[in-house]
Amino acid sequence: MDRWREPVRLGKSIAHSRLLTNEQIEETIDVLKKFQNRIQRYEVDRISLIATAAVRMAKNQEQLIFAVLKETGLQLHIIDEQEEAFYDYVAVRNTMRVKDALIVDVGGGSSEISLAKKGRLKHGLSIPIGAISISDLYLKSDPIKSQELNAAKREIGEHLDSLQWMNANATFVGLGGTLRAVTSILNREGKRKKTLHNSIVTIDQIDKLFNRLVHASNEERSQIKELSDGRYEVILGGILIISEIIKKTPSKEIRFSNFGVREGYVFNYFHKMNLQEKD
Repeated sequence: MDRWREPVRLGKSIAHSRLLTNEQIEETIDVLKKFQNRIQRYEVDRISLIATAAVRMAKNQEQLIFAVLKETGLQLHIIDEQEEAFYDYVAVRNTMRVKDALIVDVGGGSSEISLAKKGRLKHGLSIPIGAISISDLYLKSDPIKSQELNAAKREIGEHLDSLQWMNANATFVGLGGTLRAVTSILNREGKRKKTLHNSIVTIDQIDKLFNRLVHASNEERSQIKELSDGRYEVILGGILIISEIIKKTPSKEIRFSNFGVREGYVFNYFHKMNLQEKD
């Protein structure tokens, strides 16, 4: 399976205005056209195009849907919160040997949290906080001030306090760009395996990295190879969410999954196709 990634940061404006800018819409279409050109090399008879939290929360989502259809001929489908959490779960179920798992996917504008017990999904939801929204709304100074950190922690805590099921005894599985960057940094510095999927990072390692990054300037963070694509601007918000979530659990470590919503959607599609063939 080929995988291509091109960050467009749609959540950047959502935190403030709940609107996608014309520039973001144009950039999204440019990326989609680039992907269409790549896809033409393959004998593809179906293309699925899905959008998650940033578009889901946008007041002008119809503008994006119309523009995408007009410029690319593709129909954009916005998946709901439960679908997003479900596809994360499907991805983990198909790529990791874990039966009991708390699955956390920190995105730009939202975070999805799911609990699987004995291989079955028991809880799954999306909370409207992500690496971009927390960073843009609270972590504005350079370097970050302690009162900003405290305000961000309070905001995150308000969304987590009612989720008592998070304290279940389960493997903590982390997904998303923040944890991909964190795992990559820690693997490189520890001279560990380059394969990120199934890598384990401990709470202590994450806390030490966060303390290092929070006392660095934006310029210093931008010099870190794994953050050079613009993630240095939002990495602190993402790590803070992960840290606050894991405090609510008995876990002492995180197992990273390099597969998430996209792969879960594909796995689920093929599963449904197999069921139809059997019928």
